[in-house]
Amino acid sequence: MKSFLIGTGLSLIGILLSIIIWDVHMISTITSGIGFIFFIVACIFSGAFVNGDRMRANTAMETKESWIQRNTIAWCSLNMAIPNFAVAFIFYYYLGY
Repeated sequence: MKSFLIGTGLSLIGILLSIIIWDVHMISTITSGIGFIFFIVACIFSGAFVNGDRMRANTAMETKESWIQRNTIAWCSLNMAIPNFAVAFIFYYYLGY
């Protein structure tokens, strides 16, 4: 839940920065960029970019604590990406692209 609130805060900061520094039409670009960064981090830590042999080798050699830490980072990153994608989606259709 804390990571979801951090993602919401980052999306609000992205909204404010785009309104103050750039144009209001940059809101969807900035928030989707932030969401994309966190989504890529979640994919990297979950092991979505490796094939089955490498994933089997990685999971065979890791401890329970490192597995929990890796999955926690992946889920927290995904929870930070979700509000940014939601804000980008809303403003994309709200501003009429």
